[in-house]
Amino acid sequence: MTAPGLPLQWGRDGLPAAPQRVLLVQISAMGDQVQTLPAVSDIAARWPGIIIDWAVDARFADIPRLHPAVHQVFALPLKAVQQQRSLAALRSLRAVVRALRATRYDLVWDPHSVLKSAIISRLARSPLRVGYRAQDCGGEPLAARAYGLHFARPAGVHGTWGRRVFAQAVLDTDPLRPVDYAIDQRFPHSANTKTVFLAHGASKPEKLWPTVLWQALAARLVAQGARLQLTWGNAEEQARARQIVQGLPPESAEILDRRSLLDMLAVLAQCRLVIGVDTGFTHLAAALRRPVIALFVSTGPELFTPTAPELARTLGGNGHGPDLERVWQAAQPWLDPRPAAPS
Repeated sequence: MTAPGLPLQWGRDGLPAAPQRVLLVQISAMGDQVQTLPAVSDIAARWPGIIIDWAVDARFADIPRLHPAVHQVFALPLKAVQQQRSLAALRSLRAVVRALRATRYDLVWDPHSVLKSAIISRLARSPLRVGYRAQDCGGEPLAARAYGLHFARPAGVHGTWGRRVFAQAVLDTDPLRPVDYAIDQRFPHSANTKTVFLAHGASKPEKLWPTVLWQALAARLVAQGARLQLTWGNAEEQARARQIVQGLPPESAEILDRRSLLDMLAVLAQCRLVIGVDTGFTHLAAALRRPVIALFVSTGPELFTPTAPELARTLGGNGHGPDLERVWQAAQPWLDPRPAAPS
């Protein structure tokens, strides 16, 4: 019997004619979860009736739960174990792993391919595990030892396309289908809103756009009739949000309290425009088919894949953030036609 190789040939090389049950391992982070959704849509379109389970860090579990083709989500409390180092947290993690191991999969597919995802992939029960090559495992080459087959990460492509091409190699999908995040139908849009959401926070400081530019942009947006919303995830982001709206008319800007991810999705869906750096909220807004202006600083704009390209603008990137005037001009098509504030 010939051992299977990539691309997998279902119905040959000892593989069943069609995969019945697949485990997807994409542990983190928020943007990566979003970028994986179109590949899941591709799989569901290619194999109607397939059961797709998803292993994910519990902090981001609401994202895969939104996809209608995902059968079960294994929400692993990895961050809680790391932070709390308690027996209760370990027991919780063990219970999720036990539930995951209760099912046997035709395939374990790990488009994350770092040590923590490799451990989960190895614990899952399957004769076939596929991940990236050692040199493509995010600086953790030992992760590659968990996989029986290795895929070469496409160079210089955004995460959504890379995952769709990877899915093609393991599940014979069509990556040329229209990109479909499959979550926008759950969150209705508002036609008359004047709200502009400013996604100013990011996981890494090198992704941030200067606060002074956010302040100038916020003042111009309010002068043109927009109502601003901002949120925060930690004390530093809360302080920056307050700086951005400082001096604006009291009713023109709102700093939201910390909310669940599902609550934030509903907020984003109701916005006229989202302006944000390379962060999860920016990617989520694009998946929800909202107009988005994505501000790239250290990372490149190739990381951004909107559902509707006509509703998105990407500015800056690869070490050079966009200037205020470029962002302001990019925003004009989605703002009320009122006189702009003086420079």
